[in-house]
Amino acid sequence: MAREERAWEKGDNEAVKEYRIRINGGMDFVVVFPEVIGSLISKIRDHEGEELVVGIEEVMPKQMAEYLLRVLNTNRFADRQFRFRQILEDPITKEGLYQVLGEQLRSMDIDDEKCFDKVELVEMLTGDSGFEIECTIPFLWACKDTAAVFLYTFPDGEKKRILIEY
Repeated sequence: MAREERAWEKGDNEAVKEYRIRINGGMDFVVVFPEVIGSLISKIRDHEGEELVVGIEEVMPKQMAEYLLRVLNTNRFADRQFRFRQILEDPITKEGLYQVLGEQLRSMDIDDEKCFDKVELVEMLTGDSGFEIECTIPFLWACKDTAAVFLYTFPDGEKKRILIEY
């Protein structure tokens, strides 16, 4: 679909830009839910510049992480997509989940361009886990566009609008 065709009419001559987000690569189960992306976009929107540090529990609530750990560990040896070749520990720990989350964020694209130049798992001064992030300029501009609409494409092709909390 051409970029011009993807603009939603907002009214008179104003068009709302629509951005398509997806996680690329592999057969692994995707742990980056649309809610995580929406929280991350909100953090980027509120921050000056393209580099920031974000606490993981600020974008992935503890309950979501606990749920994902149950799903991953229950299905780990039942299906290939839950094995995550880079995680050796069994059961998968919270740190392993965060490692997968970081890798999947690094492979996230917006309109076929990468979103981040850097996503690095770090320990914050509080002792909590976080990501040191450097956004690409196209992704930063999209995040700063308060009228933008973001669509998340799931691995099966289903699309969902990402809600951004202000």
